[in-house]
Amino acid sequence: MRHFALSLLLAVVVISIATSWLFDHLYQTFTPDQQQHTPQTQLAQLARDIHALIAATDSPHALLSNWPAQSLLQPQIVPASAFPLPAALQTKLQANEQIQLETDQQRLFLQRLPNSADLLVIRSDQATSRSELAWWLTGLFYTAMMTLILIWLLPFLLRLLKLRRAAQHFGEGDLSQRLQVGSVMYLRDLERDFNHMAERIEYLVQDVKLLSGAMSHELRTPLARIRLGMDTLEETTDPDKRRHYEAKINRDLDTMSALIDQLLSYARMDQSIAELQRRPLDLCQLVKQVSSTWHDMDITLKLALPEHAVQVIGDPFYLTTLLSNLLENASKYGNGQVVVTLKHSPGTCTLAVHDDGSVYPVHSRHIFLSPLSGRIQTTIRAADLAWVWHLLSELPIGIRVSSESVIQHT
Repeated sequence: MRHFALSLLLAVVVISIATSWLFDHLYQTFTPDQQQHTPQTQLAQLARDIHALIAATDSPHALLSNWPAQSLLQPQIVPASAFPLPAALQTKLQANEQIQLETDQQRLFLQRLPNSADLLVIRSDQATSRSELAWWLTGLFYTAMMTLILIWLLPFLLRLLKLRRAAQHFGEGDLSQRLQVGSVMYLRDLERDFNHMAERIEYLVQDVKLLSGAMSHELRTPLARIRLGMDTLEETTDPDKRRHYEAKINRDLDTMSALIDQLLSYARMDQSIAELQRRPLDLCQLVKQVSSTWHDMDITLKLALPEHAVQVIGDPFYLTTLLSNLLENASKYGNGQVVVTLKHSPGTCTLAVHDDGSVYPVHSRHIFLSPLSGRIQTTIRAADLAWVWHLLSELPIGIRVSSESVIQHT
């Protein structure tokens, strides 16, 4: 960030100097020569004009006696012997050329008067050099310009530093890092996008951790049953019992395979959710098809469905997965009774899965609806609903947890 600010300031200064030189060069190129006279050349030309005026008069001394005392140029007629000059300069005087002499205080213009041995000496005070002041003003100009640029850049740089620190902490594993959207107009979108990205990444990471933990827990049960079944199978010689134990082992293997497939499908969810194959389907038929696989289990499953078909638009695979997960959750944590109801009204339909398990307190039901929250103690039951919650967050479907039940206890 520091290099960015320094390089920007340096670029501004270099570009300003380069453009100033360019425009000055263009001005010198396209401006006529007569408009490019410096003050020194103009004084020299004025001295020549005064020389021509005095040379043309019959009484030059009388003219000079009336010369204004406050004039910028003070002409004076002196003998040539008063200015001993080198031979080269004497030659120029003889040729009626103008000679300029400079001291620290004055500038002298010397020129010979015609038909006379006298010299016309025109004195002019040396103009005070303002080059030092010009340099100071130039320096102040660029200092003020860089200061204003820094003032303009300061909020931008501070917000970028905060963004950099947040990105560093996020990269180090602190997924809770968020940026407070500031008032810098040209950084608001970037800060909002960063927060959205951070929330999405945190959601996915915690989601995968939660589901992986739940799956590893659920795999222990079929593994234990398989191990027990293998031990029992080795000790059994009765063919009928061996076939019974083999069927149980195969069923446990199918359960493990389904759990692994569910985990893999869930890991691919963020890639495939945008590719849903939505088409019309009969929800009643789908519920019957999914429920048929549960009739051989150790639960009592009842269906309360409309007699007519309930047409919805959806992806059969994901709707089947969603219903299967809800039924599995109800069978695991209920007491053996599950009722599936489907109610249809114009424009909407309500699918409910009831079990006779323990009722969660109202203040704890947010565990179901936000099983990925790191601020609450996540239970295995909430973990089982992670798949359902992920599907519902991507599909136009709502979910509600209620203590209302249609199951009658005896």
